[in-house]
Amino acid sequence: MNWLLYPYWRLQHRLARKKFVNQVQEEVTEEFLRVLLQFLRFSCYLDAYLRRSIKDFNGRIELRSEDKDIRVLAEFKNGRLNPKELKPDEQLVPPANASIVFKNPEAVKNFLLPEGGLGGRRDVLRSYLNNEIRLEGNFNYIYRFGFLATHLQRHFQLSSG
Repeated sequence: MNWLLYPYWRLQHRLARKKFVNQVQEEVTEEFLRVLLQFLRFSCYLDAYLRRSIKDFNGRIELRSEDKDIRVLAEFKNGRLNPKELKPDEQLVPPANASIVFKNPEAVKNFLLPEGGLGGRRDVLRSYLNNEIRLEGNFNYIYRFGFLATHLQRHFQLSSG
């Protein structure tokens, strides 16, 4: 990472974090997913551990609602995360390696965020067993994304405690 850009990424990270916390407190929408991926992107620039975690990771993970009204793509390529909003009828070429399909916007929050807020423990099985989400494709990509999302909680726990 270029040390000259570090203050810029630090500021962007702080702004994305503030937006993310506001989105968590409000109703979950496509904006929530976009802000989450932006926050993860800035965290990957600043956190050396996250950078090493995605260094050799190339893949595409799509998060979408069952009716395809909400579609967001997280593309990992060359050690970077590139989030992208997709239109409902847009074709993915090449297709995503993994997809997380959720029944309603609240199911995304239940899947990605822990019960009891950002300081709690995340329970993926709860969402899966309640049929709030459906996982498609290669589960290794979904596990990697889950690991990155869990690591993001560390940023909130360190700043609050």
